Amino acid sequence: MSESKFDEFDSLLFDWEDGSIDDVGLERIRALLRTDKEIRQHFVRASQLSAVLRLVIDSQDVQPEPTAVIAGSDELHSLTNARDARALGSRQTDQSPTAANRNTWQSLLAFAAGIAICFMTMRWAYLESASTDSEKKTASVGNRNRVEEATSSGIAIVSRLIDVEWSAIQHEIGDALTPGSFAIQSGFAQIEFFCGATVVLEGPGELILDSVESARLIDGRVRAQVPPAARGFSIQAGELRVVDLGTEFGVAVSSSGPNVQVFDGEVELHQPDARMEILKTGEARASNIDGYLAAAKASSESFTGIAGLETRFREQKSKRFQEWKSFSQSLRNDHRLLVYYTFSDESTRDRKLANSAASTVSQNPRELDGAIVGAVGTSGRWPEKSGLSFKQPSDRVRVHIPGEFGSLTFACWVKIDSLDRWYNSLFLTDNYQQGEPHWQILDTGQLFFSVRVSKADGGPEHREVLSRPFWNPTLSGKWLHLATTYDVDRQRVTHYLNGQELGSEDIPDSQLVKITRIGTASIGNWSAPTKPDQRFAIRNLNGSIDELAIFAAALSTEDIQRIYKNGRP
Repeated sequence: MSESKFDEFDSLLFDWEDGSIDDVGLERIRALLRTDKEIRQHFVRASQLSAVLRLVIDSQDVQPEPTAVIAGSDELHSLTNARDARALGSRQTDQSPTAANRNTWQSLLAFAAGIAICFMTMRWAYLESASTDSEKKTASVGNRNRVEEATSSGIAIVSRLIDVEWSAIQHEIGDALTPGSFAIQSGFAQIEFFCGATVVLEGPGELILDSVESARLIDGRVRAQVPPAARGFSIQAGELRVVDLGTEFGVAVSSSGPNVQVFDGEVELHQPDARMEILKTGEARASNIDGYLAAAKASSESFTGIAGLETRFREQKSKRFQEWKSFSQSLRNDHRLLVYYTFSDESTRDRKLANSAASTVSQNPRELDGAIVGAVGTSGRWPEKSGLSFKQPSDRVRVHIPGEFGSLTFACWVKIDSLDRWYNSLFLTDNYQQGEPHWQILDTGQLFFSVRVSKADGGPEHREVLSRPFWNPTLSGKWLHLATTYDVDRQRVTHYLNGQELGSEDIPDSQLVKITRIGTASIGNWSAPTKPDQRFAIRNLNGSIDELAIFAAALSTEDIQRIYKNGRP
C-alpha cells in the first residue's frame, strides 16, 4: 500500500469525522477497510495513538511538545487536530494534576489502548453499517426515527429498442430518462412516461422530453398511446401543440411542417393566433405547400405502434438468439478456452452443468462438468435460453479445474437482483491457496479480483484490484456482461462491463503471481468460510447466470467486445 493511499484514507476519515463526507467517500472507506490488511492495521494504530494523546492532554500532567508529537508517528500527526478531538468526544480538561497521575504512564497507556480498541471497534462497525447518504440521515416521524427513502431521478423509461443507431447519447432498455434530448439515426425506440403515456419514436428522429406529461418532437415521427390516467399528455411540433383527451395519435415533423393523425379518441390542436381545434378518430391535419394545416385522412399504417413494435421486438430477440448460438459454437473451439458453461437446458440435466469447451485441460471432458447445488433453473437472456438462479445462501455450482496456467480471463452473463451481501460471488476458489483467483462483486457495486500470492499468512499481500462502482438500482434485473482479465505479461488486471473498460491496475513485481491455479471452486458462492457448527459466511450471488467462460489467456478489449456484441439480448 503506497503512502498516497494512507494519505487518502486519513483524508477520507477526517471528512467522515467532521460530517463532510459524501456517499462515494464513505463507500471508499468501507472498501479499503474490508479489502486491505495494511489499512486495517493503520486504522488500529491510529486509533490507539489518538486515544493515548487524548488522555495525556486531558490529564494536564504532560504537555507534549508539537515537535515530539510529529516525530513520534505519522499516524499521530495525522490525528492531532480538532476534528480528531470531536470524533473522540469532548472531555473535561480542568481537573487538577496529582502526583499519582504523573507516575502512572503504564496504567495510562494500557487504559488508552483499551479505550482505543473499543472506540475503533465502534467506529469500524458504524462505517460498515452506513452505506449511503439516505441510510445515514434520519428524520423524526411521530415518536420514532425512520431512515430517509432512497431516491432516483427520471420522467420516463426506455422499454423497447429495435435496430437503433444512435445520434448522440446511447441508452439501454430499462434506462430512466431525465429531461432532455432523445435522438436516434434509425430504428425504433419505445418510451414510457411516468404519467402512463407511451410513445414510439421512429428514426431518424429527435424527441425532447420536457416533463412526465409533455415532450417536443423536433424531427421524425412518433405514435402516442395515452390511457385515461395520462389524459392531458401533450406533444409540441413546431408551433403546434397536440393535447390528448384520451386517445391514440401520431405526430410527424418534416421540412414541410407538422402532420397530426388521430387513430382513436380525440385530441386538441393549439396554434398561435388560431382557435383551438378538436380532431376525432380518423381525422388528420397535414401541412400544405403554403405551410398551413389542411384536412387529411388518417393512415394508421404509416405510424408504427406498440403492437407492431412488439412483433419487431420478438423478431429481433429471435434473430439475436440465433446469432449467439452460431457464435457460441465457434467459441467452443477457441484453443484458449479452459471451460465454457452455456447453462442450456440440456447442459443442466441431472443437476449437472455441462462444460462445452472443445479444448479441455482434462482427458475426460465430463470431469469439468459442474455439480448444481440448490440453484434452480430460470429463463436466460432469451425465451429459448435457460440459466440458473442463485437466491439462497446454499445455492452454488461446484466445479474442479485441474492444471497450472498463467494469464486468465473470466467472463459471464449475469442478472443481478441486488447486492445485499458484503461479497457477492461470481467465481471463488475453495481454499484460496497460492496462485488461486477470486472474482466477485462488492456491495459497493465494484468488481473485485485478486490472486493469492503467498502460501501462508504473513507473506506478501495479494493485489486486490477493484473497478470503479458500476451498480445502481436501475440495473436490477438486467442482463449484464462482466469480464476481468489477469495479464501476467503486462502485469495488469482489467475489468469490463458490457464490453467497456471499467478500470485497470498494474500489479507490482512483489504481488505478481506468474503461475495460477483453480482447482475446486464454486460458481455463484464460496464454500470455504466455514465456521463452527456448520455455519458459513453468506456470499452467494443474488441473481442469475446463463453463461460463464474461463480462458487461459488475457483476452484483448476487442475479444471482450466481440463476446458482448454477439451475446447481448
